[in-house]
Amino acid sequence: MENSSLYTTDDKVKWYSTEEEINSKLSSIIGKKFEDYREKWDAANRFELETDFPLFLQVETHQICNLKCPSCPIGIPEAYDKYISSEKMDWDIYQKIILEGESYGCPSIEPQGTNEPFLDKNLENYIKFASDHGFIDIMLNTNGTLLTEERSKKFLKSGITRVRFSLDAATKETFEKVRVGAKFDVTMRNIEKFLEIKKQNNYELPVVGVNFCKTKYNEHEEEAFIQQWMDKVDFVVIQEFQPPDTDHDYKHFLSSTSQYRDNMMKEFFCQQPWQRIQIRSNGEACPCCAFFSTELSLGNIKDKSIYELWNGEQMHDLRNLHKEGRYAENPWCKKCVNGICGIPNDSDLVQINDS
Repeated sequence: MENSSLYTTDDKVKWYSTEEEINSKLSSIIGKKFEDYREKWDAANRFELETDFPLFLQVETHQICNLKCPSCPIGIPEAYDKYISSEKMDWDIYQKIILEGESYGCPSIEPQGTNEPFLDKNLENYIKFASDHGFIDIMLNTNGTLLTEERSKKFLKSGITRVRFSLDAATKETFEKVRVGAKFDVTMRNIEKFLEIKKQNNYELPVVGVNFCKTKYNEHEEEAFIQQWMDKVDFVVIQEFQPPDTDHDYKHFLSSTSQYRDNMMKEFFCQQPWQRIQIRSNGEACPCCAFFSTELSLGNIKDKSIYELWNGEQMHDLRNLHKEGRYAENPWCKKCVNGICGIPNDSDLVQINDS
């Protein structure tokens, strides 16, 4: 299986600087444990290593956000009603996840999912608990709107390894159209202050990046976004839009050109069932980070261990489907790929407000 012919979930993202440069920096800071973890990650991505336990846990402690972006299920009433839970994860359940991960040497975690993590006043405690129990790569995505100076200082001391600000625009006009509910000037000021505090206190970590989810409504600002941030942060990510559900046609959101989208229909493999498990705020475990991955629920960690779910027949079969290029045999995986590629289902269009 030649890498040049693989179009995988990781190909959905372009890095400036490269992911290899970021991992090299983290290796120099964290050491051999990080190098060993990334070697396993790369082997799993090549479908050469089926680990006894996930290399990465994505754990939603809640599913609340202060924004209503039109590319997210929280901003779409139909998707919200179907996929978003009001249940907040109990601390006891989070501890159970972390301690099981520690017992199997799990290296990486993201205590966040479909939410804004800084809405949780205990976020830094979640991060510190994971760091204290052997997790060496702890990452987070945030919209940056709630990152005050006081919160920045607390966050930088928590043990966080990577943070990425989801911004999706280079100008105030586009930003406030695609990040509904956010104020451009406030968000930029928060990030700039965070970077200033990090520099003043000589924190090596976290590595800091910004994210641009490319759609029809912001693609004209892609290059300006890269130039705006290249000299300010460690990395810039350009990410292909992924539909938030499979019941609506999001073709009008898709950017006008995408080599990834053009090629993935020819030969596509998803690596996520080889890398990770996502645990929703209600304890439901899923094999990937898709918003609608609850349709592929593996079970609930309130009833079974992560080890049992990871090594169960359902997960094993899903890994084989993608390794062998038979993803279309799973209806939800097929719908996911079709949605990214703009092959619509029979349903109403969901469109952004151009006014």
